[in-house]
Amino acid sequence: MSENATRQNGQLARNDSLYGLSNMDTTLEGTPDDMTVVDAASLRRQIIKLNRRLQLLEEENKERAKREMIMYSITVAFWLLNSWLWFRR
Repeated sequence: MSENATRQNGQLARNDSLYGLSNMDTTLEGTPDDMTVVDAASLRRQIIKLNRRLQLLEEENKERAKREMIMYSITVAFWLLNSWLWFRR
């Protein structure tokens, strides 16, 4: 019986703490603070900045891939030409 009582008390204590947390959540959500608006606006600005940076990085990556392809092509052409000239001797 003491086990049941502690379980019941533990459940009650857990329910009370959950109820208290849910009350806190509703009070925080229910009040339209200026801070939440400011936070949302600053988060939007940060997301826009991150999006711009990501776009720039993607463009730089594309340009780098093009440069690498050109350099690899030139290198392969150079070695093929050198090989052909060496075999021709």
